[in-house]
Amino acid sequence: MRRFAMPCLLLAALSACATPSPGPPRARPSGAPSVQGEACPTHKLRFSRETGCMNDGSVEFCLPTGDEALLARVKALAPSIEANPSRGRAGCDLPKETLYFIPTGETECEARHGALTPAAWTMVCDVAALPEVRKLVPTWYE
Repeated sequence: MRRFAMPCLLLAALSACATPSPGPPRARPSGAPSVQGEACPTHKLRFSRETGCMNDGSVEFCLPTGDEALLARVKALAPSIEANPSRGRAGCDLPKETLYFIPTGETECEARHGALTPAAWTMVCDVAALPEVRKLVPTWYE
């Protein structure tokens, strides 16, 4: 019986080493499946990951006004969104739609006016993947 104990222990140790340990979740690369299981809908974005922070501090989009369940889903994806009562560059159809901003500050950007971080890009892609979101555009104040 001792002859089986050593090989079994060796086999168990080797298989434990071969199994990757679960680490922190990694940001999904550009084009990889989002939370909704689809590739990033870049056709809805008027910027790329590399130009995602070339704006006046945010990217914006419209949501149907009064849909609290949808707003809760969006806030689960992008907790820092802020509403604004204007049409914005996204061209919201007031009063049917409300304008929302996703901040692009130090936390979301690799450099000022540079690329979005992988985590921020994932967040933008996940918001864009919602069917109710027509497009996301950079915010420019005049």
